[in-house]
Amino acid sequence: MNGARPNVLFVCVDALRSDFAFGDYGCEKPLFEFLQREGTAFDTMVAAASSTTPCVASYMTGTYPPDHGVLSLRDFSLSADATTLAEAFGAAGYDTSASVTGPITDDTGLDAGFDRYDYRERDTTVYTDWFDEYRAELDEADGPWFRYLHLWEAHVHKDLPPDADDEEIDYDAAVRGVFEKLQRLLAVVDLSETVVAITGDHGEAFRDGTWRHSASIIGFNQVPIPFTDKRTRNVRSDVYDQYLRPRGIETEEWYNALRKASATEFPNAFHRIGHGYHVYDFLTRVPFAVAGPGVPARGRVSDQVRSVDIFPTLLSAAGIDSPGAVAGQDLLAGSIEHLPAHVRAVGASGERERWLDGVRYEGWKYVQGRDRELCQLFDLESDPKELENVADEHPEVVARLRDIVDEHVARERGLETAAVSEGAEQRMTSRLEDLGYL
Repeated sequence: MNGARPNVLFVCVDALRSDFAFGDYGCEKPLFEFLQREGTAFDTMVAAASSTTPCVASYMTGTYPPDHGVLSLRDFSLSADATTLAEAFGAAGYDTSASVTGPITDDTGLDAGFDRYDYRERDTTVYTDWFDEYRAELDEADGPWFRYLHLWEAHVHKDLPPDADDEEIDYDAAVRGVFEKLQRLLAVVDLSETVVAITGDHGEAFRDGTWRHSASIIGFNQVPIPFTDKRTRNVRSDVYDQYLRPRGIETEEWYNALRKASATEFPNAFHRIGHGYHVYDFLTRVPFAVAGPGVPARGRVSDQVRSVDIFPTLLSAAGIDSPGAVAGQDLLAGSIEHLPAHVRAVGASGERERWLDGVRYEGWKYVQGRDRELCQLFDLESDPKELENVADEHPEVVARLRDIVDEHVARERGLETAAVSEGAEQRMTSRLEDLGYL
C-alpha cells in the first residue's frame, strides 16, 4: 500500500447467527473459512440488543444505547453528541457511502457522516441487478473509501437463492446464498489494500423444518379465534397483560422450558420466529470477522467480545484514532479484556413495560424485566442453550450482575433522547409495517 491508508468494507448480514455463520450447524460456510485463514474471526460477539436499530447504532458509535440514544425501533433518534464510523472516516479523508435497508432509514440519524446513504427497498436483494451494479461500482472506486453494506436476505421473511431446495432449512439456505454473493463481492476487493469486516446485528429464531415447530408456531400464534378478529397470539398477549403480569406471573419460564422438547440440535425458540423478544444467545450472539492489511491471522477466536468493539477496531485497522470516549476496545491490539456485555430486548411495539435488560459476563447470562418480575440466570458453561434458570441457586451472582444491569439502565433513565418529529414517527411506523414488524 506504500503507506496509504487502506480502504474499509464493512458488511452486516441482518439476523446473522454466529453458529450458522461458522458452519457449526447447517452447511459448510467457505466465506468464514476464508476469513479465518486470512484474518481473525470472533465467534462470540455479543450484540447490544436483539433488534436492528439499537444494534447498528451501537457498533456504528462504539457506545451503548444510554449513550447514543437509539433505544429501540421506536426510540430511534441518534444523539447529536455521538460520533459515527462514517464521521470518523470522513474526517480522515475517506470517501464514505452506505447501502442499507430495513429500519435504518435516514430518519434515525445513522446517515451521519456518509457522503451517500442509499436506502434499498426490501425486494432489492443480492439476487437482483442492484448487486451486480454495486459490485461494479466497488471495483472501480478510488480510495481511500469506507463502505457500509447492510443485507437483509436472512431476516425473518428470508430471500432464498435460486438453487435452494426442500432439504435445506430456509434460514441456512438464506445465509448460504448471501455468503456466496459476498464471496463474489470479495473477488473484486484487493485484501492487500482493503480491510474487510463482516458481522451480524443480532441473531434469529427461525422455522427449523420440523412438523413440531410448524405446529407450535401455528398453534401459539396463528389460529383464528371464532367471532373475533384475533388470533392465538393476541389472546396470549391479552391474558398476560390483563391477568398474569399484574400478579407477577411470568410465562417466559414456561415457554423456555418447552424448548427442551426441540427436535433439533441447535438452539432455537419453541413457538416463535424472529427476534427482539429476548436476549438468549441465539438472538444476540453474532460473528465478527476481519481481514486485510495489518490484521493478524489469528483464526477463530472464542473470547467474548462486544459489538461496541467494532468501532475502535475498524478505526485502528485503518490507522485512525478513536474520537472521544467509547465503550468498545480495539480487538486487534493484543490481549482482549473481558468486559460486561450489555444486552436488551425491546421488541417493535415501543411498550417499555415489556423490555428486558441483561448482561453476559464471567460465564453467566443474567436477564431481568424492565417492569416485569422476570429474573433469569444461566450458567453458559454447563448450559450453553440457556434452558435452566439457576437464579435461585446463585443469589450472590444474581446480586452482582443485577447491580451492573441496574447501573446501565439508570444511565438510560437519565438520558434526554433527541425528539422524533411527528413526520419521522409516521414514516417509521409505515416502514415497520411494510417490513412485517407491526
